[in-house]
Amino acid sequence: MRVDEGLYVLAAVIVPAGRAAEHRAVLRDLLLAKQPRLHWRDEGRKRRLEIARAIAALSLTTAIVIGTGLLPAKQRRARRKCLERLLWQLALHGVRQVVMERRNTEGDKEDLDLVNALRAQQALPHDMNVEWGDPLIEELLWLPDVVAGTVARAEAGDDTFWSLLRGGHVSERVTCE
Repeated sequence: MRVDEGLYVLAAVIVPAGRAAEHRAVLRDLLLAKQPRLHWRDEGRKRRLEIARAIAALSLTTAIVIGTGLLPAKQRRARRKCLERLLWQLALHGVRQVVMERRNTEGDKEDLDLVNALRAQQALPHDMNVEWGDPLIEELLWLPDVVAGTVARAEAGDDTFWSLLRGGHVSERVTCE
């Protein structure tokens, strides 16, 4: 989320089960001594270049939703709109196992309520399993964080990192107002 630019960016990385171990190994190799996880916002420019280059070698398949017109007082609404579109994109890709980064008890409940509402509306496949994971345990959760961070920077005018990432990217814009 970049409130100053009115942006809310959500990203998903589709990792084939057969490549998950490879992706995790690449991510673990990027950690610095005593660093518990990668987090895009905590990294400096030099490290971001290193991370983007390493991840580019994985040729990621991503789904990205860029929410524009974010109003500070409507961050929850913006997240719901973006998450609804992101889950829809993943369903179109045939994804049936989704692991979202855990936020907090209240935030996770809001996300679960949205997932259940989408299922009730038949806007989400009933066989899509959505669960929440801890980025301190599941390295694959670092990937969407990096993608969302690079997209947000590109939206703010610096596409240095985004231009490094290769792979299949599907992005969509939604208005968050």
